[in-house]
Amino acid sequence: MDATWLDVLNPLLAAALFLIGLFCLVTRRNVIKQVIGLKIMLQGVTLSLLHAGHVLGDVNLAQTMVISALLVETIIIGLALALIINIYRHYPSGDIDHLQRLRG
Repeated sequence: MDATWLDVLNPLLAAALFLIGLFCLVTRRNVIKQVIGLKIMLQGVTLSLLHAGHVLGDVNLAQTMVISALLVETIIIGLALALIINIYRHYPSGDIDHLQRLRG
């Protein structure tokens, strides 16, 4: 089987998206920037799911898994944004270091 440029580029792009999102999630102290990093990570995962379906020859299953992942991702991002609104009401800076006072 002849490897096309997409067979090489897709896993690299998925890994790059995942690592950029992980870097943003770990290094940023602002809550909104962390949610954006999480979103970038999830886009890398969905790209790798589609590539795996292409390689294995079962694109329909991969598309079904991506649609399910997008639904779960939308719910998670919606809940995260609702939590961010509450965080900004109590801590206008949005810095996660100030959330240490919430521990019980």
